[in-house]
Amino acid sequence: MRKKIVIIDSPEIPMIGVRAFGIIDMGTNIIEVRPTSICPLSCIFCSVNAGPKSKIRWCEYIVKPDLLIESVKEIVKYKNVDGIEIHIDGMGEPGTYPYLVDLIQEIKSIKNVRIVSMQTRLITFNERKILELNEAGLDRINLSIDALNPELAKKLTDTPWYDVNKVLNLVKFTIENTDIDVVLSPVWLPGINDNEIIKIIKWAIENKCGKHWPPVLIQKYISHKRGRKLNIKSMSWSQFYRELKKIEKMFGIKLIPSNEDFGIFRTIKLPIVYKVGEVIKVKIIERGIFRNEYLAIPINLKGDIIYDRVLTVIAPSSLEEKLIDSKVKVRVIENKHNIYIAELTV
Repeated sequence: MRKKIVIIDSPEIPMIGVRAFGIIDMGTNIIEVRPTSICPLSCIFCSVNAGPKSKIRWCEYIVKPDLLIESVKEIVKYKNVDGIEIHIDGMGEPGTYPYLVDLIQEIKSIKNVRIVSMQTRLITFNERKILELNEAGLDRINLSIDALNPELAKKLTDTPWYDVNKVLNLVKFTIENTDIDVVLSPVWLPGINDNEIIKIIKWAIENKCGKHWPPVLIQKYISHKRGRKLNIKSMSWSQFYRELKKIEKMFGIKLIPSNEDFGIFRTIKLPIVYKVGEVIKVKIIERGIFRNEYLAIPINLKGDIIYDRVLTVIAPSSLEEKLIDSKVKVRVIENKHNIYIAELTV
């Protein structure tokens, strides 16, 4: 079954409620904005199983920027604090989003938004685009980069055309020619890129990454339910932090950042609208991102960004023709972080 690309352009589809697109709020001053789920790479450890080689995704999304901008405005107003950071990331590569510059420019102009950052592998960018992002107001790039060795980098991304040297040259250009800060953010894969982690730290220091933030933010490899899994033994959190402390002493830099290092603080959370176990009537509107999932919107939408939600409904892919555009009752089985998973009621 081929993947479908869906353009989310209707104001009737809420921007809160699913992982694949829209807005994620964890109750801090950092609001995650997810404009697209499309990624050109198929990293062998991808936690969200993105890329052209994914065997379990059956849908991808591109969200029109106006929907995201209006939602961010309302959520920032609801939180009612200064120092908001908008972090553009998601289940895809932001560099594939055709409206990225406009999105950043509009978001940066919102009152109380102080920082706009982005998680990216930079492989789809060039110098001209970097200058446009700088002009639009992008403050920080969190660069996903897991190896400096070109062959290993290709292996990890499972993409023959991936050129890590192109990415590194673009980072140098960014640091030397713009106000955008760059933080290198590798995933530590035990037994695979141990030596590369050290090389990445050295490179970040030598090339003056981290003008305003720590230059390196190392992530621990975690095997996710829907992600691609490696046959490696993951470090425990205690072991991970012990190793980071050793490297901190080696280089004299901070690798275990505090919330203060990134200006993170608690804020009011968006309200939980549906309780686990609650039965609601919804309209199935489209495929979900993974097979056996569908997007649904409640019949009783309020027309209020703060309180309206989109849901993921679990049901067999074979029922697509029957379910799309139908109205059904579903039972909420998960609502953590305002991500709603539901199942058809019997």
